[in-house]
Amino acid sequence: MASRRDLKKDLNYITWELISECLVYQILHPEVSDEKIMQTIEEIAAKHNELLALVNAPENRHNHELAKKNYLAVRKGFVDMVQIINTLPTS
Repeated sequence: MASRRDLKKDLNYITWELISECLVYQILHPEVSDEKIMQTIEEIAAKHNELLALVNAPENRHNHELAKKNYLAVRKGFVDMVQIINTLPTS
């Protein structure tokens, strides 16, 4: 199992990569409203905060089964966060 420190680093890395991707998308697609792109960035930031809370304070970390479920939720959250970028309109 990865350490919480590594999970936090990965979470921060993915978050900043997704935000960077949104900003590049904004430059390459000026026809898309800035409001839609900012809304996507806000969703990514909110998901980041939600996942960070799960990593920082896992419920019942002494109970192996509950801790495992918590980290599976974090794993699913990573995938969900990456899927947020797919909400940007294509040309």
